[in-house]
Amino acid sequence: APVHYMYIYLDPDMTGDVLDDCCYERNFIVEQEMNITITEETQSFNSLASYAKTLILSGEDVYDAMYIPSQQLTPLISENLFYDLLEIEELHTDRIWWDQPMITRNTIENRLFFATSDLSLMAFEGIWCMYFNEDMMIELGLDLPFQLALDGKWTFDELKKYCSAAANLNGDTTFVFNVNGNATYGMSNATTARAMAYGMGTEIVSRDENGRYKFTADTDPKFTDTWTKLINFFGPDDGLTVRGTLTDLDPDGYYGIFESNRALFLHAELKGATMLREWEGKFGLMPQPKYDEAQKEYNSNLFDDCLAFCIPVTNKNLSRTGIIVDYLTYKSYQSLLPRYYDIHVSLKALGRQESIDVLALIRGTRGIEVSWPFQWASDFNGALNALVINNSVAVASAIEANRDKITAAIDKTYAEYPALNRVEQ
Repeated sequence: APVHYMYIYLDPDMTGDVLDDCCYERNFIVEQEMNITITEETQSFNSLASYAKTLILSGEDVYDAMYIPSQQLTPLISENLFYDLLEIEELHTDRIWWDQPMITRNTIENRLFFATSDLSLMAFEGIWCMYFNEDMMIELGLDLPFQLALDGKWTFDELKKYCSAAANLNGDTTFVFNVNGNATYGMSNATTARAMAYGMGTEIVSRDENGRYKFTADTDPKFTDTWTKLINFFGPDDGLTVRGTLTDLDPDGYYGIFESNRALFLHAELKGATMLREWEGKFGLMPQPKYDEAQKEYNSNLFDDCLAFCIPVTNKNLSRTGIIVDYLTYKSYQSLLPRYYDIHVSLKALGRQESIDVLALIRGTRGIEVSWPFQWASDFNGALNALVINNSVAVASAIEANRDKITAAIDKTYAEYPALNRVEQ
């Protein structure tokens, strides 16, 4: 079944659905050209890792490759269950059809055990971005912000200006959300400050001069400043933001609030372009804002537990797998993605050329903060989330409470990686 409404299929039948038929066509062409048969077998999302582990430990060579949620995957890597993708020369992981920001981040000690690419559209639909209500924006007398995005000037301060213009009690006595109320808000979200922090170029860990990751939230002055800004943006009930529930399309869900014309912006994943397709309103697409104009580029993070490609150690023909998977990925980049843009997203959902241009901007900067898939900072992320919900700016205390634990987790990964599986020559 779809995960959070995202498209996860690699080998669908022809159904008349645009994406199903595009994926089928891609697979059919590759099967004919390479004289192979592609077969996809699925498990429930939450049991993929345990199923894979049981199968790999049995020693059976059943699957050439696997897609496993990244968070579930990294504990299995520590158990020597997957190959280093960088040692498989037939996989051209340095090419544009593989996600370079993801690969750069997740390469540790020159080892890479999982990656994302254009082969799986979940790595596309899970990108965090922003939507705005075009009609509401025009009614407020605001300029559509497309050009700000395309000029590299879409910053957190600009977002706040737009949100301030939209915040209005409209006769209600409080901005606390009421399904039957009239108050309007700047941005609807589901406690998404962490995604926005990534967009603003703020990460919990960074590489030192030797390329080794270290905990830097305590030494990077921008970290505390960014999170203080975000807590002050998300925390108070002042109309700048409204926190909807995760039941996306319910009246009090973060999509539902946006669709009822009560929020100017929606902070959500790219899957939303599809979910909003039936909505009667017009919307535009924007990247997550930069910290300021000096920030080099926009940052678009993926759904935290995005399905990641990996190769189990039971695979007995790595060269063949590498050739097939890389070609499938290339064909996705060459033929599937343009159709996804033009048909599924651009014409049916986004419509305006400006949104399509922004979409290209977003796609090129997708990644996941490395501490997340490696689970170095789960407690710290929970603590930051709690600060937002409780409208508390005690960022320094959260840093102090988690520094040693995060450092130890990073050290553990670096101790393990050199000894993990290498391809037998």
